[in-house]
Parts: sequence; C-alpha cells; structure tokens
Amino acid sequence: MFLTLWNYLRGYVIVEVSGFSMERFINLAVNNNIYLWDIQEKDHKIYFKTGIEDFKRLKPHAKKARCRFKAKYKKGFPFVAYKYKKRKMLTIGSVLFILMIWMLASFVWLVEVEGNERISSLDIITSLEAKGYSAGKLKTKLNLREAETYLINQYPDIVWAGIKFEGTRLLVQIAEIVPKPQMNDENVPCNIIAKRDALITYIATYKGMPLVKKGDTVKKGDVLVAGQMPLGIDDPNMYFTASRANIKGKTTYYMQGEASIQQMSKDYTDHVSRKYSLKLFNKLIPFLNQKVSFEYYDRVITTNQLRITKLFPLPFAFEVEERLEYVPVITEITEQDAKDQLLARLWEDLSKNLSDTAIILKRDVFFSKTGNAISAILSVIAEEDIGYAVELQNEGEN
Repeated sequence: MFLTLWNYLRGYVIVEVSGFSMERFINLAVNNNIYLWDIQEKDHKIYFKTGIEDFKRLKPHAKKARCRFKAKYKKGFPFVAYKYKKRKMLTIGSVLFILMIWMLASFVWLVEVEGNERISSLDIITSLEAKGYSAGKLKTKLNLREAETYLINQYPDIVWAGIKFEGTRLLVQIAEIVPKPQMNDENVPCNIIAKRDALITYIATYKGMPLVKKGDTVKKGDVLVAGQMPLGIDDPNMYFTASRANIKGKTTYYMQGEASIQQMSKDYTDHVSRKYSLKLFNKLIPFLNQKVSFEYYDRVITTNQLRITKLFPLPFAFEVEERLEYVPVITEITEQDAKDQLLARLWEDLSKNLSDTAIILKRDVFFSKTGNAISAILSVIAEEDIGYAVELQNEGEN
C-alpha cells in the first residue's frame, strides 16, 4: 500500500511497446537499472509501468532493440497538478476545503454513551454538558481523565468510566455496579425483614431467632427473624448469625383506575406538511416551512447528521419535521368492553408488584359508572414470600 501511494505521489507512466524484439527491450531497460513493474503481454504488445524519469531513459534502448514505445496513460499527482495549475480558484478552494475539514476534525460534534443499562444516556450526556464536555468543544481543551473521575463521583452506580475520542465523536463507555442480590452470604450476620404488610401463614426458621409466628400480622420493615440471639437460657450474652428462614404471608394489593365509554382514535389522512431546516452547530435554521392548514396533527422529526465516515460526524444536519394530519374519531364502546379493558390494564399494573412466587388466593373487582366514565377498584389477596435479608451493620450492638 505504501509503495502504491509513493508511486502515485511521484507519478508514473503506463507504456505500450510494440515491435519484433520486445523481450530484448525489456531486458536492456532492466539491466540499465530502469525500474519497471506490472509487466503484461496483450495482443502482441507489452505493457508496463515506469516512473517519469525512467520513461525518458527508454529511448536509446528502444532504438537498439528496434521497438516502438509510447505513453499510453499518465498517472499520479504530478499530472493532476499540471492539469489544474491554471485553475487557481479550484486549487485555492481545495486547500481551503482540506483546512476546513482538518479544523472541524479538531472539535467534538457528537457525544455517545455505551455500556449503561440503569442510568439514562441522556442523564450522562446532560451531566457532561454541565461540566463543559459537550458537542462543539475543542478536543485539546477537554481533560478526559477528569471527566471520567467526575462521572464516577456523580453516579454511585458507575464503577468504571472510560472516555475517548473516535474521530469527532466523544465516546463514553461505562460499567455499572452489579446490584447486590437479596440473598445474604451465609457467613454475614443479618436479620430477615418483612417486605410489606402481611398476615403470616407459614414460617420455618433454619437459623436465627424467630420473632413472629403463624397468624401474626406484621408491618413492612418489621424484623421477622433476628440475627442476634442469646448464647443460652442462662447466658444473656448475644451472638450473631446469618438468619435463614422460609416465611410466607397473606398480602393484599389494591389498584384503581378509570376508563371512558367514549374513546378517541386517530384517522390519519394523506395530508402532510413539512418543515425543512439546516442545523449548523447547535442552531436550527429553517429554509422551507410549508403552511399547516389543518387543526389536528402529529409531529415526526427526522434528523440526518452529515458524516465523512462513521467516526467523523460533522456539525451539520438536515432536519425534516413532518406534520401528519389526522381526524379525531369518537367511538362509543359497550360498557362491558370498557370494563374488560380497564380490568386488563389494572391487572397488568398490579402484577408488576407481585413476586414471582405469589399464589393468588382471591381477586375482586368493583365497578362504578359516572356519566360516560367507568371506575374500578381491583383487590388481590395473595400468598407469597415476604422476607428478605438485611445485613447487621453493627455487630457490637445488643
């Protein structure tokens, strides 16, 4: 690849040779240190490439071998420069274009975040912008190691942050802390705490001192099994252990909501109004805005950022805002359909609060109607695991 680039920069000629002693001509040229490459024979003629200076040295050898040769094609930068040397404005424009690209490549024009799951990318980008790490900043003015430290201090869930330049992109890579599992280490002293209000239906304690029994009512946060207990009946000294128990309780959930018998849907038409804008740096410049002649519409915005390559986004973007007209259509459903839809929505929301091991014991729903609105209260009684381990912070406390 380097040799190809070098030959292009110094220029070369594709030579066509004809005659009766073409092989002798090639041998004479090579023996006199004339560099030839890509030698090919086609249609009783020989073609090869050679440098500009070496081409001038071929004449005496062609005469000695009684061959004819000519420059079939001229390639390389010297010939391009000669062709355009009289077009000064084109040359100046090309130089200015290269300088502009070089200047634009010295800035950051896009910030992207990778590796995040729980933390929003928008929150991370907003935090960096508040500290001056945003699009439009000169690369040499940004201290990436300082930005990494800032992110780690700003977000406790970030255990590692790496920031680097990729072309004109500022790529932020982070690793989040893995959440601690609810189950405790068997060697770490802990209490078992109630997740929520419940009526104890079953308790089997394997380690620790139970503080409740079947039939007891507990509140969220109550200690169900203590991780500290006396050494014996006559020994008041306490020792600590990792509590383990299987505790089930009867829990109650409520969810309420409302639905209307009259529901609105959107009937989209073929009418579309568009607004075209050019985004330069962080400024939006509209240059064509079609009139909106309808009352109801949805907006769809499409932004196409100009890039030289994937790694070199530029601070220019073409934005199209489409306004899609729709006609609001009011439809009236039956009262039973409204109840079914409302019940399905309430159950979906309530199910998010149930544990994976929950067994539904009873489910009741109460409907009421006011005008065109249907209200509902969904109540669920379930049996589920209600205990979770909480590490004892101070083992020295009695």
